[in-house]
Amino acid sequence: MTLCRTGSTLADALRDLSRQRLAPFAGSPDTAVSPAPVPSTYLGVWRRSLLETAGQRDERSHVFWLQTPHWHADLRIPAGRPDFSGVGCLAECDDAQLAWLARQQGFCGVTQVDGDRCTWHRQMDFQPANGSRDIGRMAFDGERVTETGIEADYLEIWERLPPSRGGTAALELAVAAGEPPARPTWLLVAGDCFIYVRGRAQPLPATTDLSHLVAWTQPARSQLLDWLDVEISFGYRKGPNPWRIEHSTLPFREETFLTRPGAIQRLGYQIAVEGSNERRWRILDWSLGAAL
Repeated sequence: MTLCRTGSTLADALRDLSRQRLAPFAGSPDTAVSPAPVPSTYLGVWRRSLLETAGQRDERSHVFWLQTPHWHADLRIPAGRPDFSGVGCLAECDDAQLAWLARQQGFCGVTQVDGDRCTWHRQMDFQPANGSRDIGRMAFDGERVTETGIEADYLEIWERLPPSRGGTAALELAVAAGEPPARPTWLLVAGDCFIYVRGRAQPLPATTDLSHLVAWTQPARSQLLDWLDVEISFGYRKGPNPWRIEHSTLPFREETFLTRPGAIQRLGYQIAVEGSNERRWRILDWSLGAAL
C-alpha cells in the first residue's frame, strides 16, 4: 500500500488512505479471510504465571499478551536478564548483553478463535519464522485461562490484569511526518494498559531462532544491532505517570514514556490522528470512544 506519492501533501496521503477499504487482516498461510472477532472473554491483558514443557517450568519470565477483538500483541522477556544499567541505546551494549537480547520473544498479529481452539497469526515476530504454527486450546475460568498446545507440547496459565478491563483499540501507523513509516508500527490498548510494537523494516531470514541465526551467519555488529532494534513495550496509559513503559525488549526504554505529542483522536471510520497531525494511524479495532 503506497500512502505518499512524490510531491504529495499529508492531506493527499490522508485522502488516499480514506478511499481504501482497509481490512483488519492481510491473510496468512492458514486462512485467507479475516477471522471473526474473538469472544469477549479474551479481551484485555493476560500475564503468564506458569509455563510447563517436557523439560522446563517457568514462573519468573515477564510475559504479557494483549488482546483486542481482532489483534494481539505479545511480549516475552526471559528471567535472568543481565544488568543494563547505564546503557542508553543498543550501540552501547556489550556482546554478552546483545546475545541475551537475542533470546527474547514477542509478536503481533491477528487472532482467530474456533471453539476452544485459538490461533495467533503473526504479522510481526521478534524471532525468525520457523514454519511452526501457534495454536492453543483454551480453557477459561473467570479471570484465568489455561492454554495447552495443539501442535506443540506445553501448558501455560494466564491471569487477566484488572486494569486491562475496559475498551480496546488496535492502531497501525500509516503516515509519520508526511511519509509512510520506515518500520511497521502498532499501538494496542486494553483498558489502562498498552503494548507498543515497532518492528523491522525487513523480516529475518527463516531459521530456528535468532540466536542460531547470529551463530550461523556471524553478522557484522551493525547488522546485529539492526536485527535487535525491535521495540515491544508494555505499560500503563493512566495514573500518575501515563504512557509509562514498564517492560520492553529494549531495556533502556523501561521507566520512560512513549513519545506522543498529544492524544489520538478518531477521524472518521478508518483513520485516527495524533496530536500535531504528523502521525496518522489506521484503525484496526476501536471501542474506546472519541480519544485515547
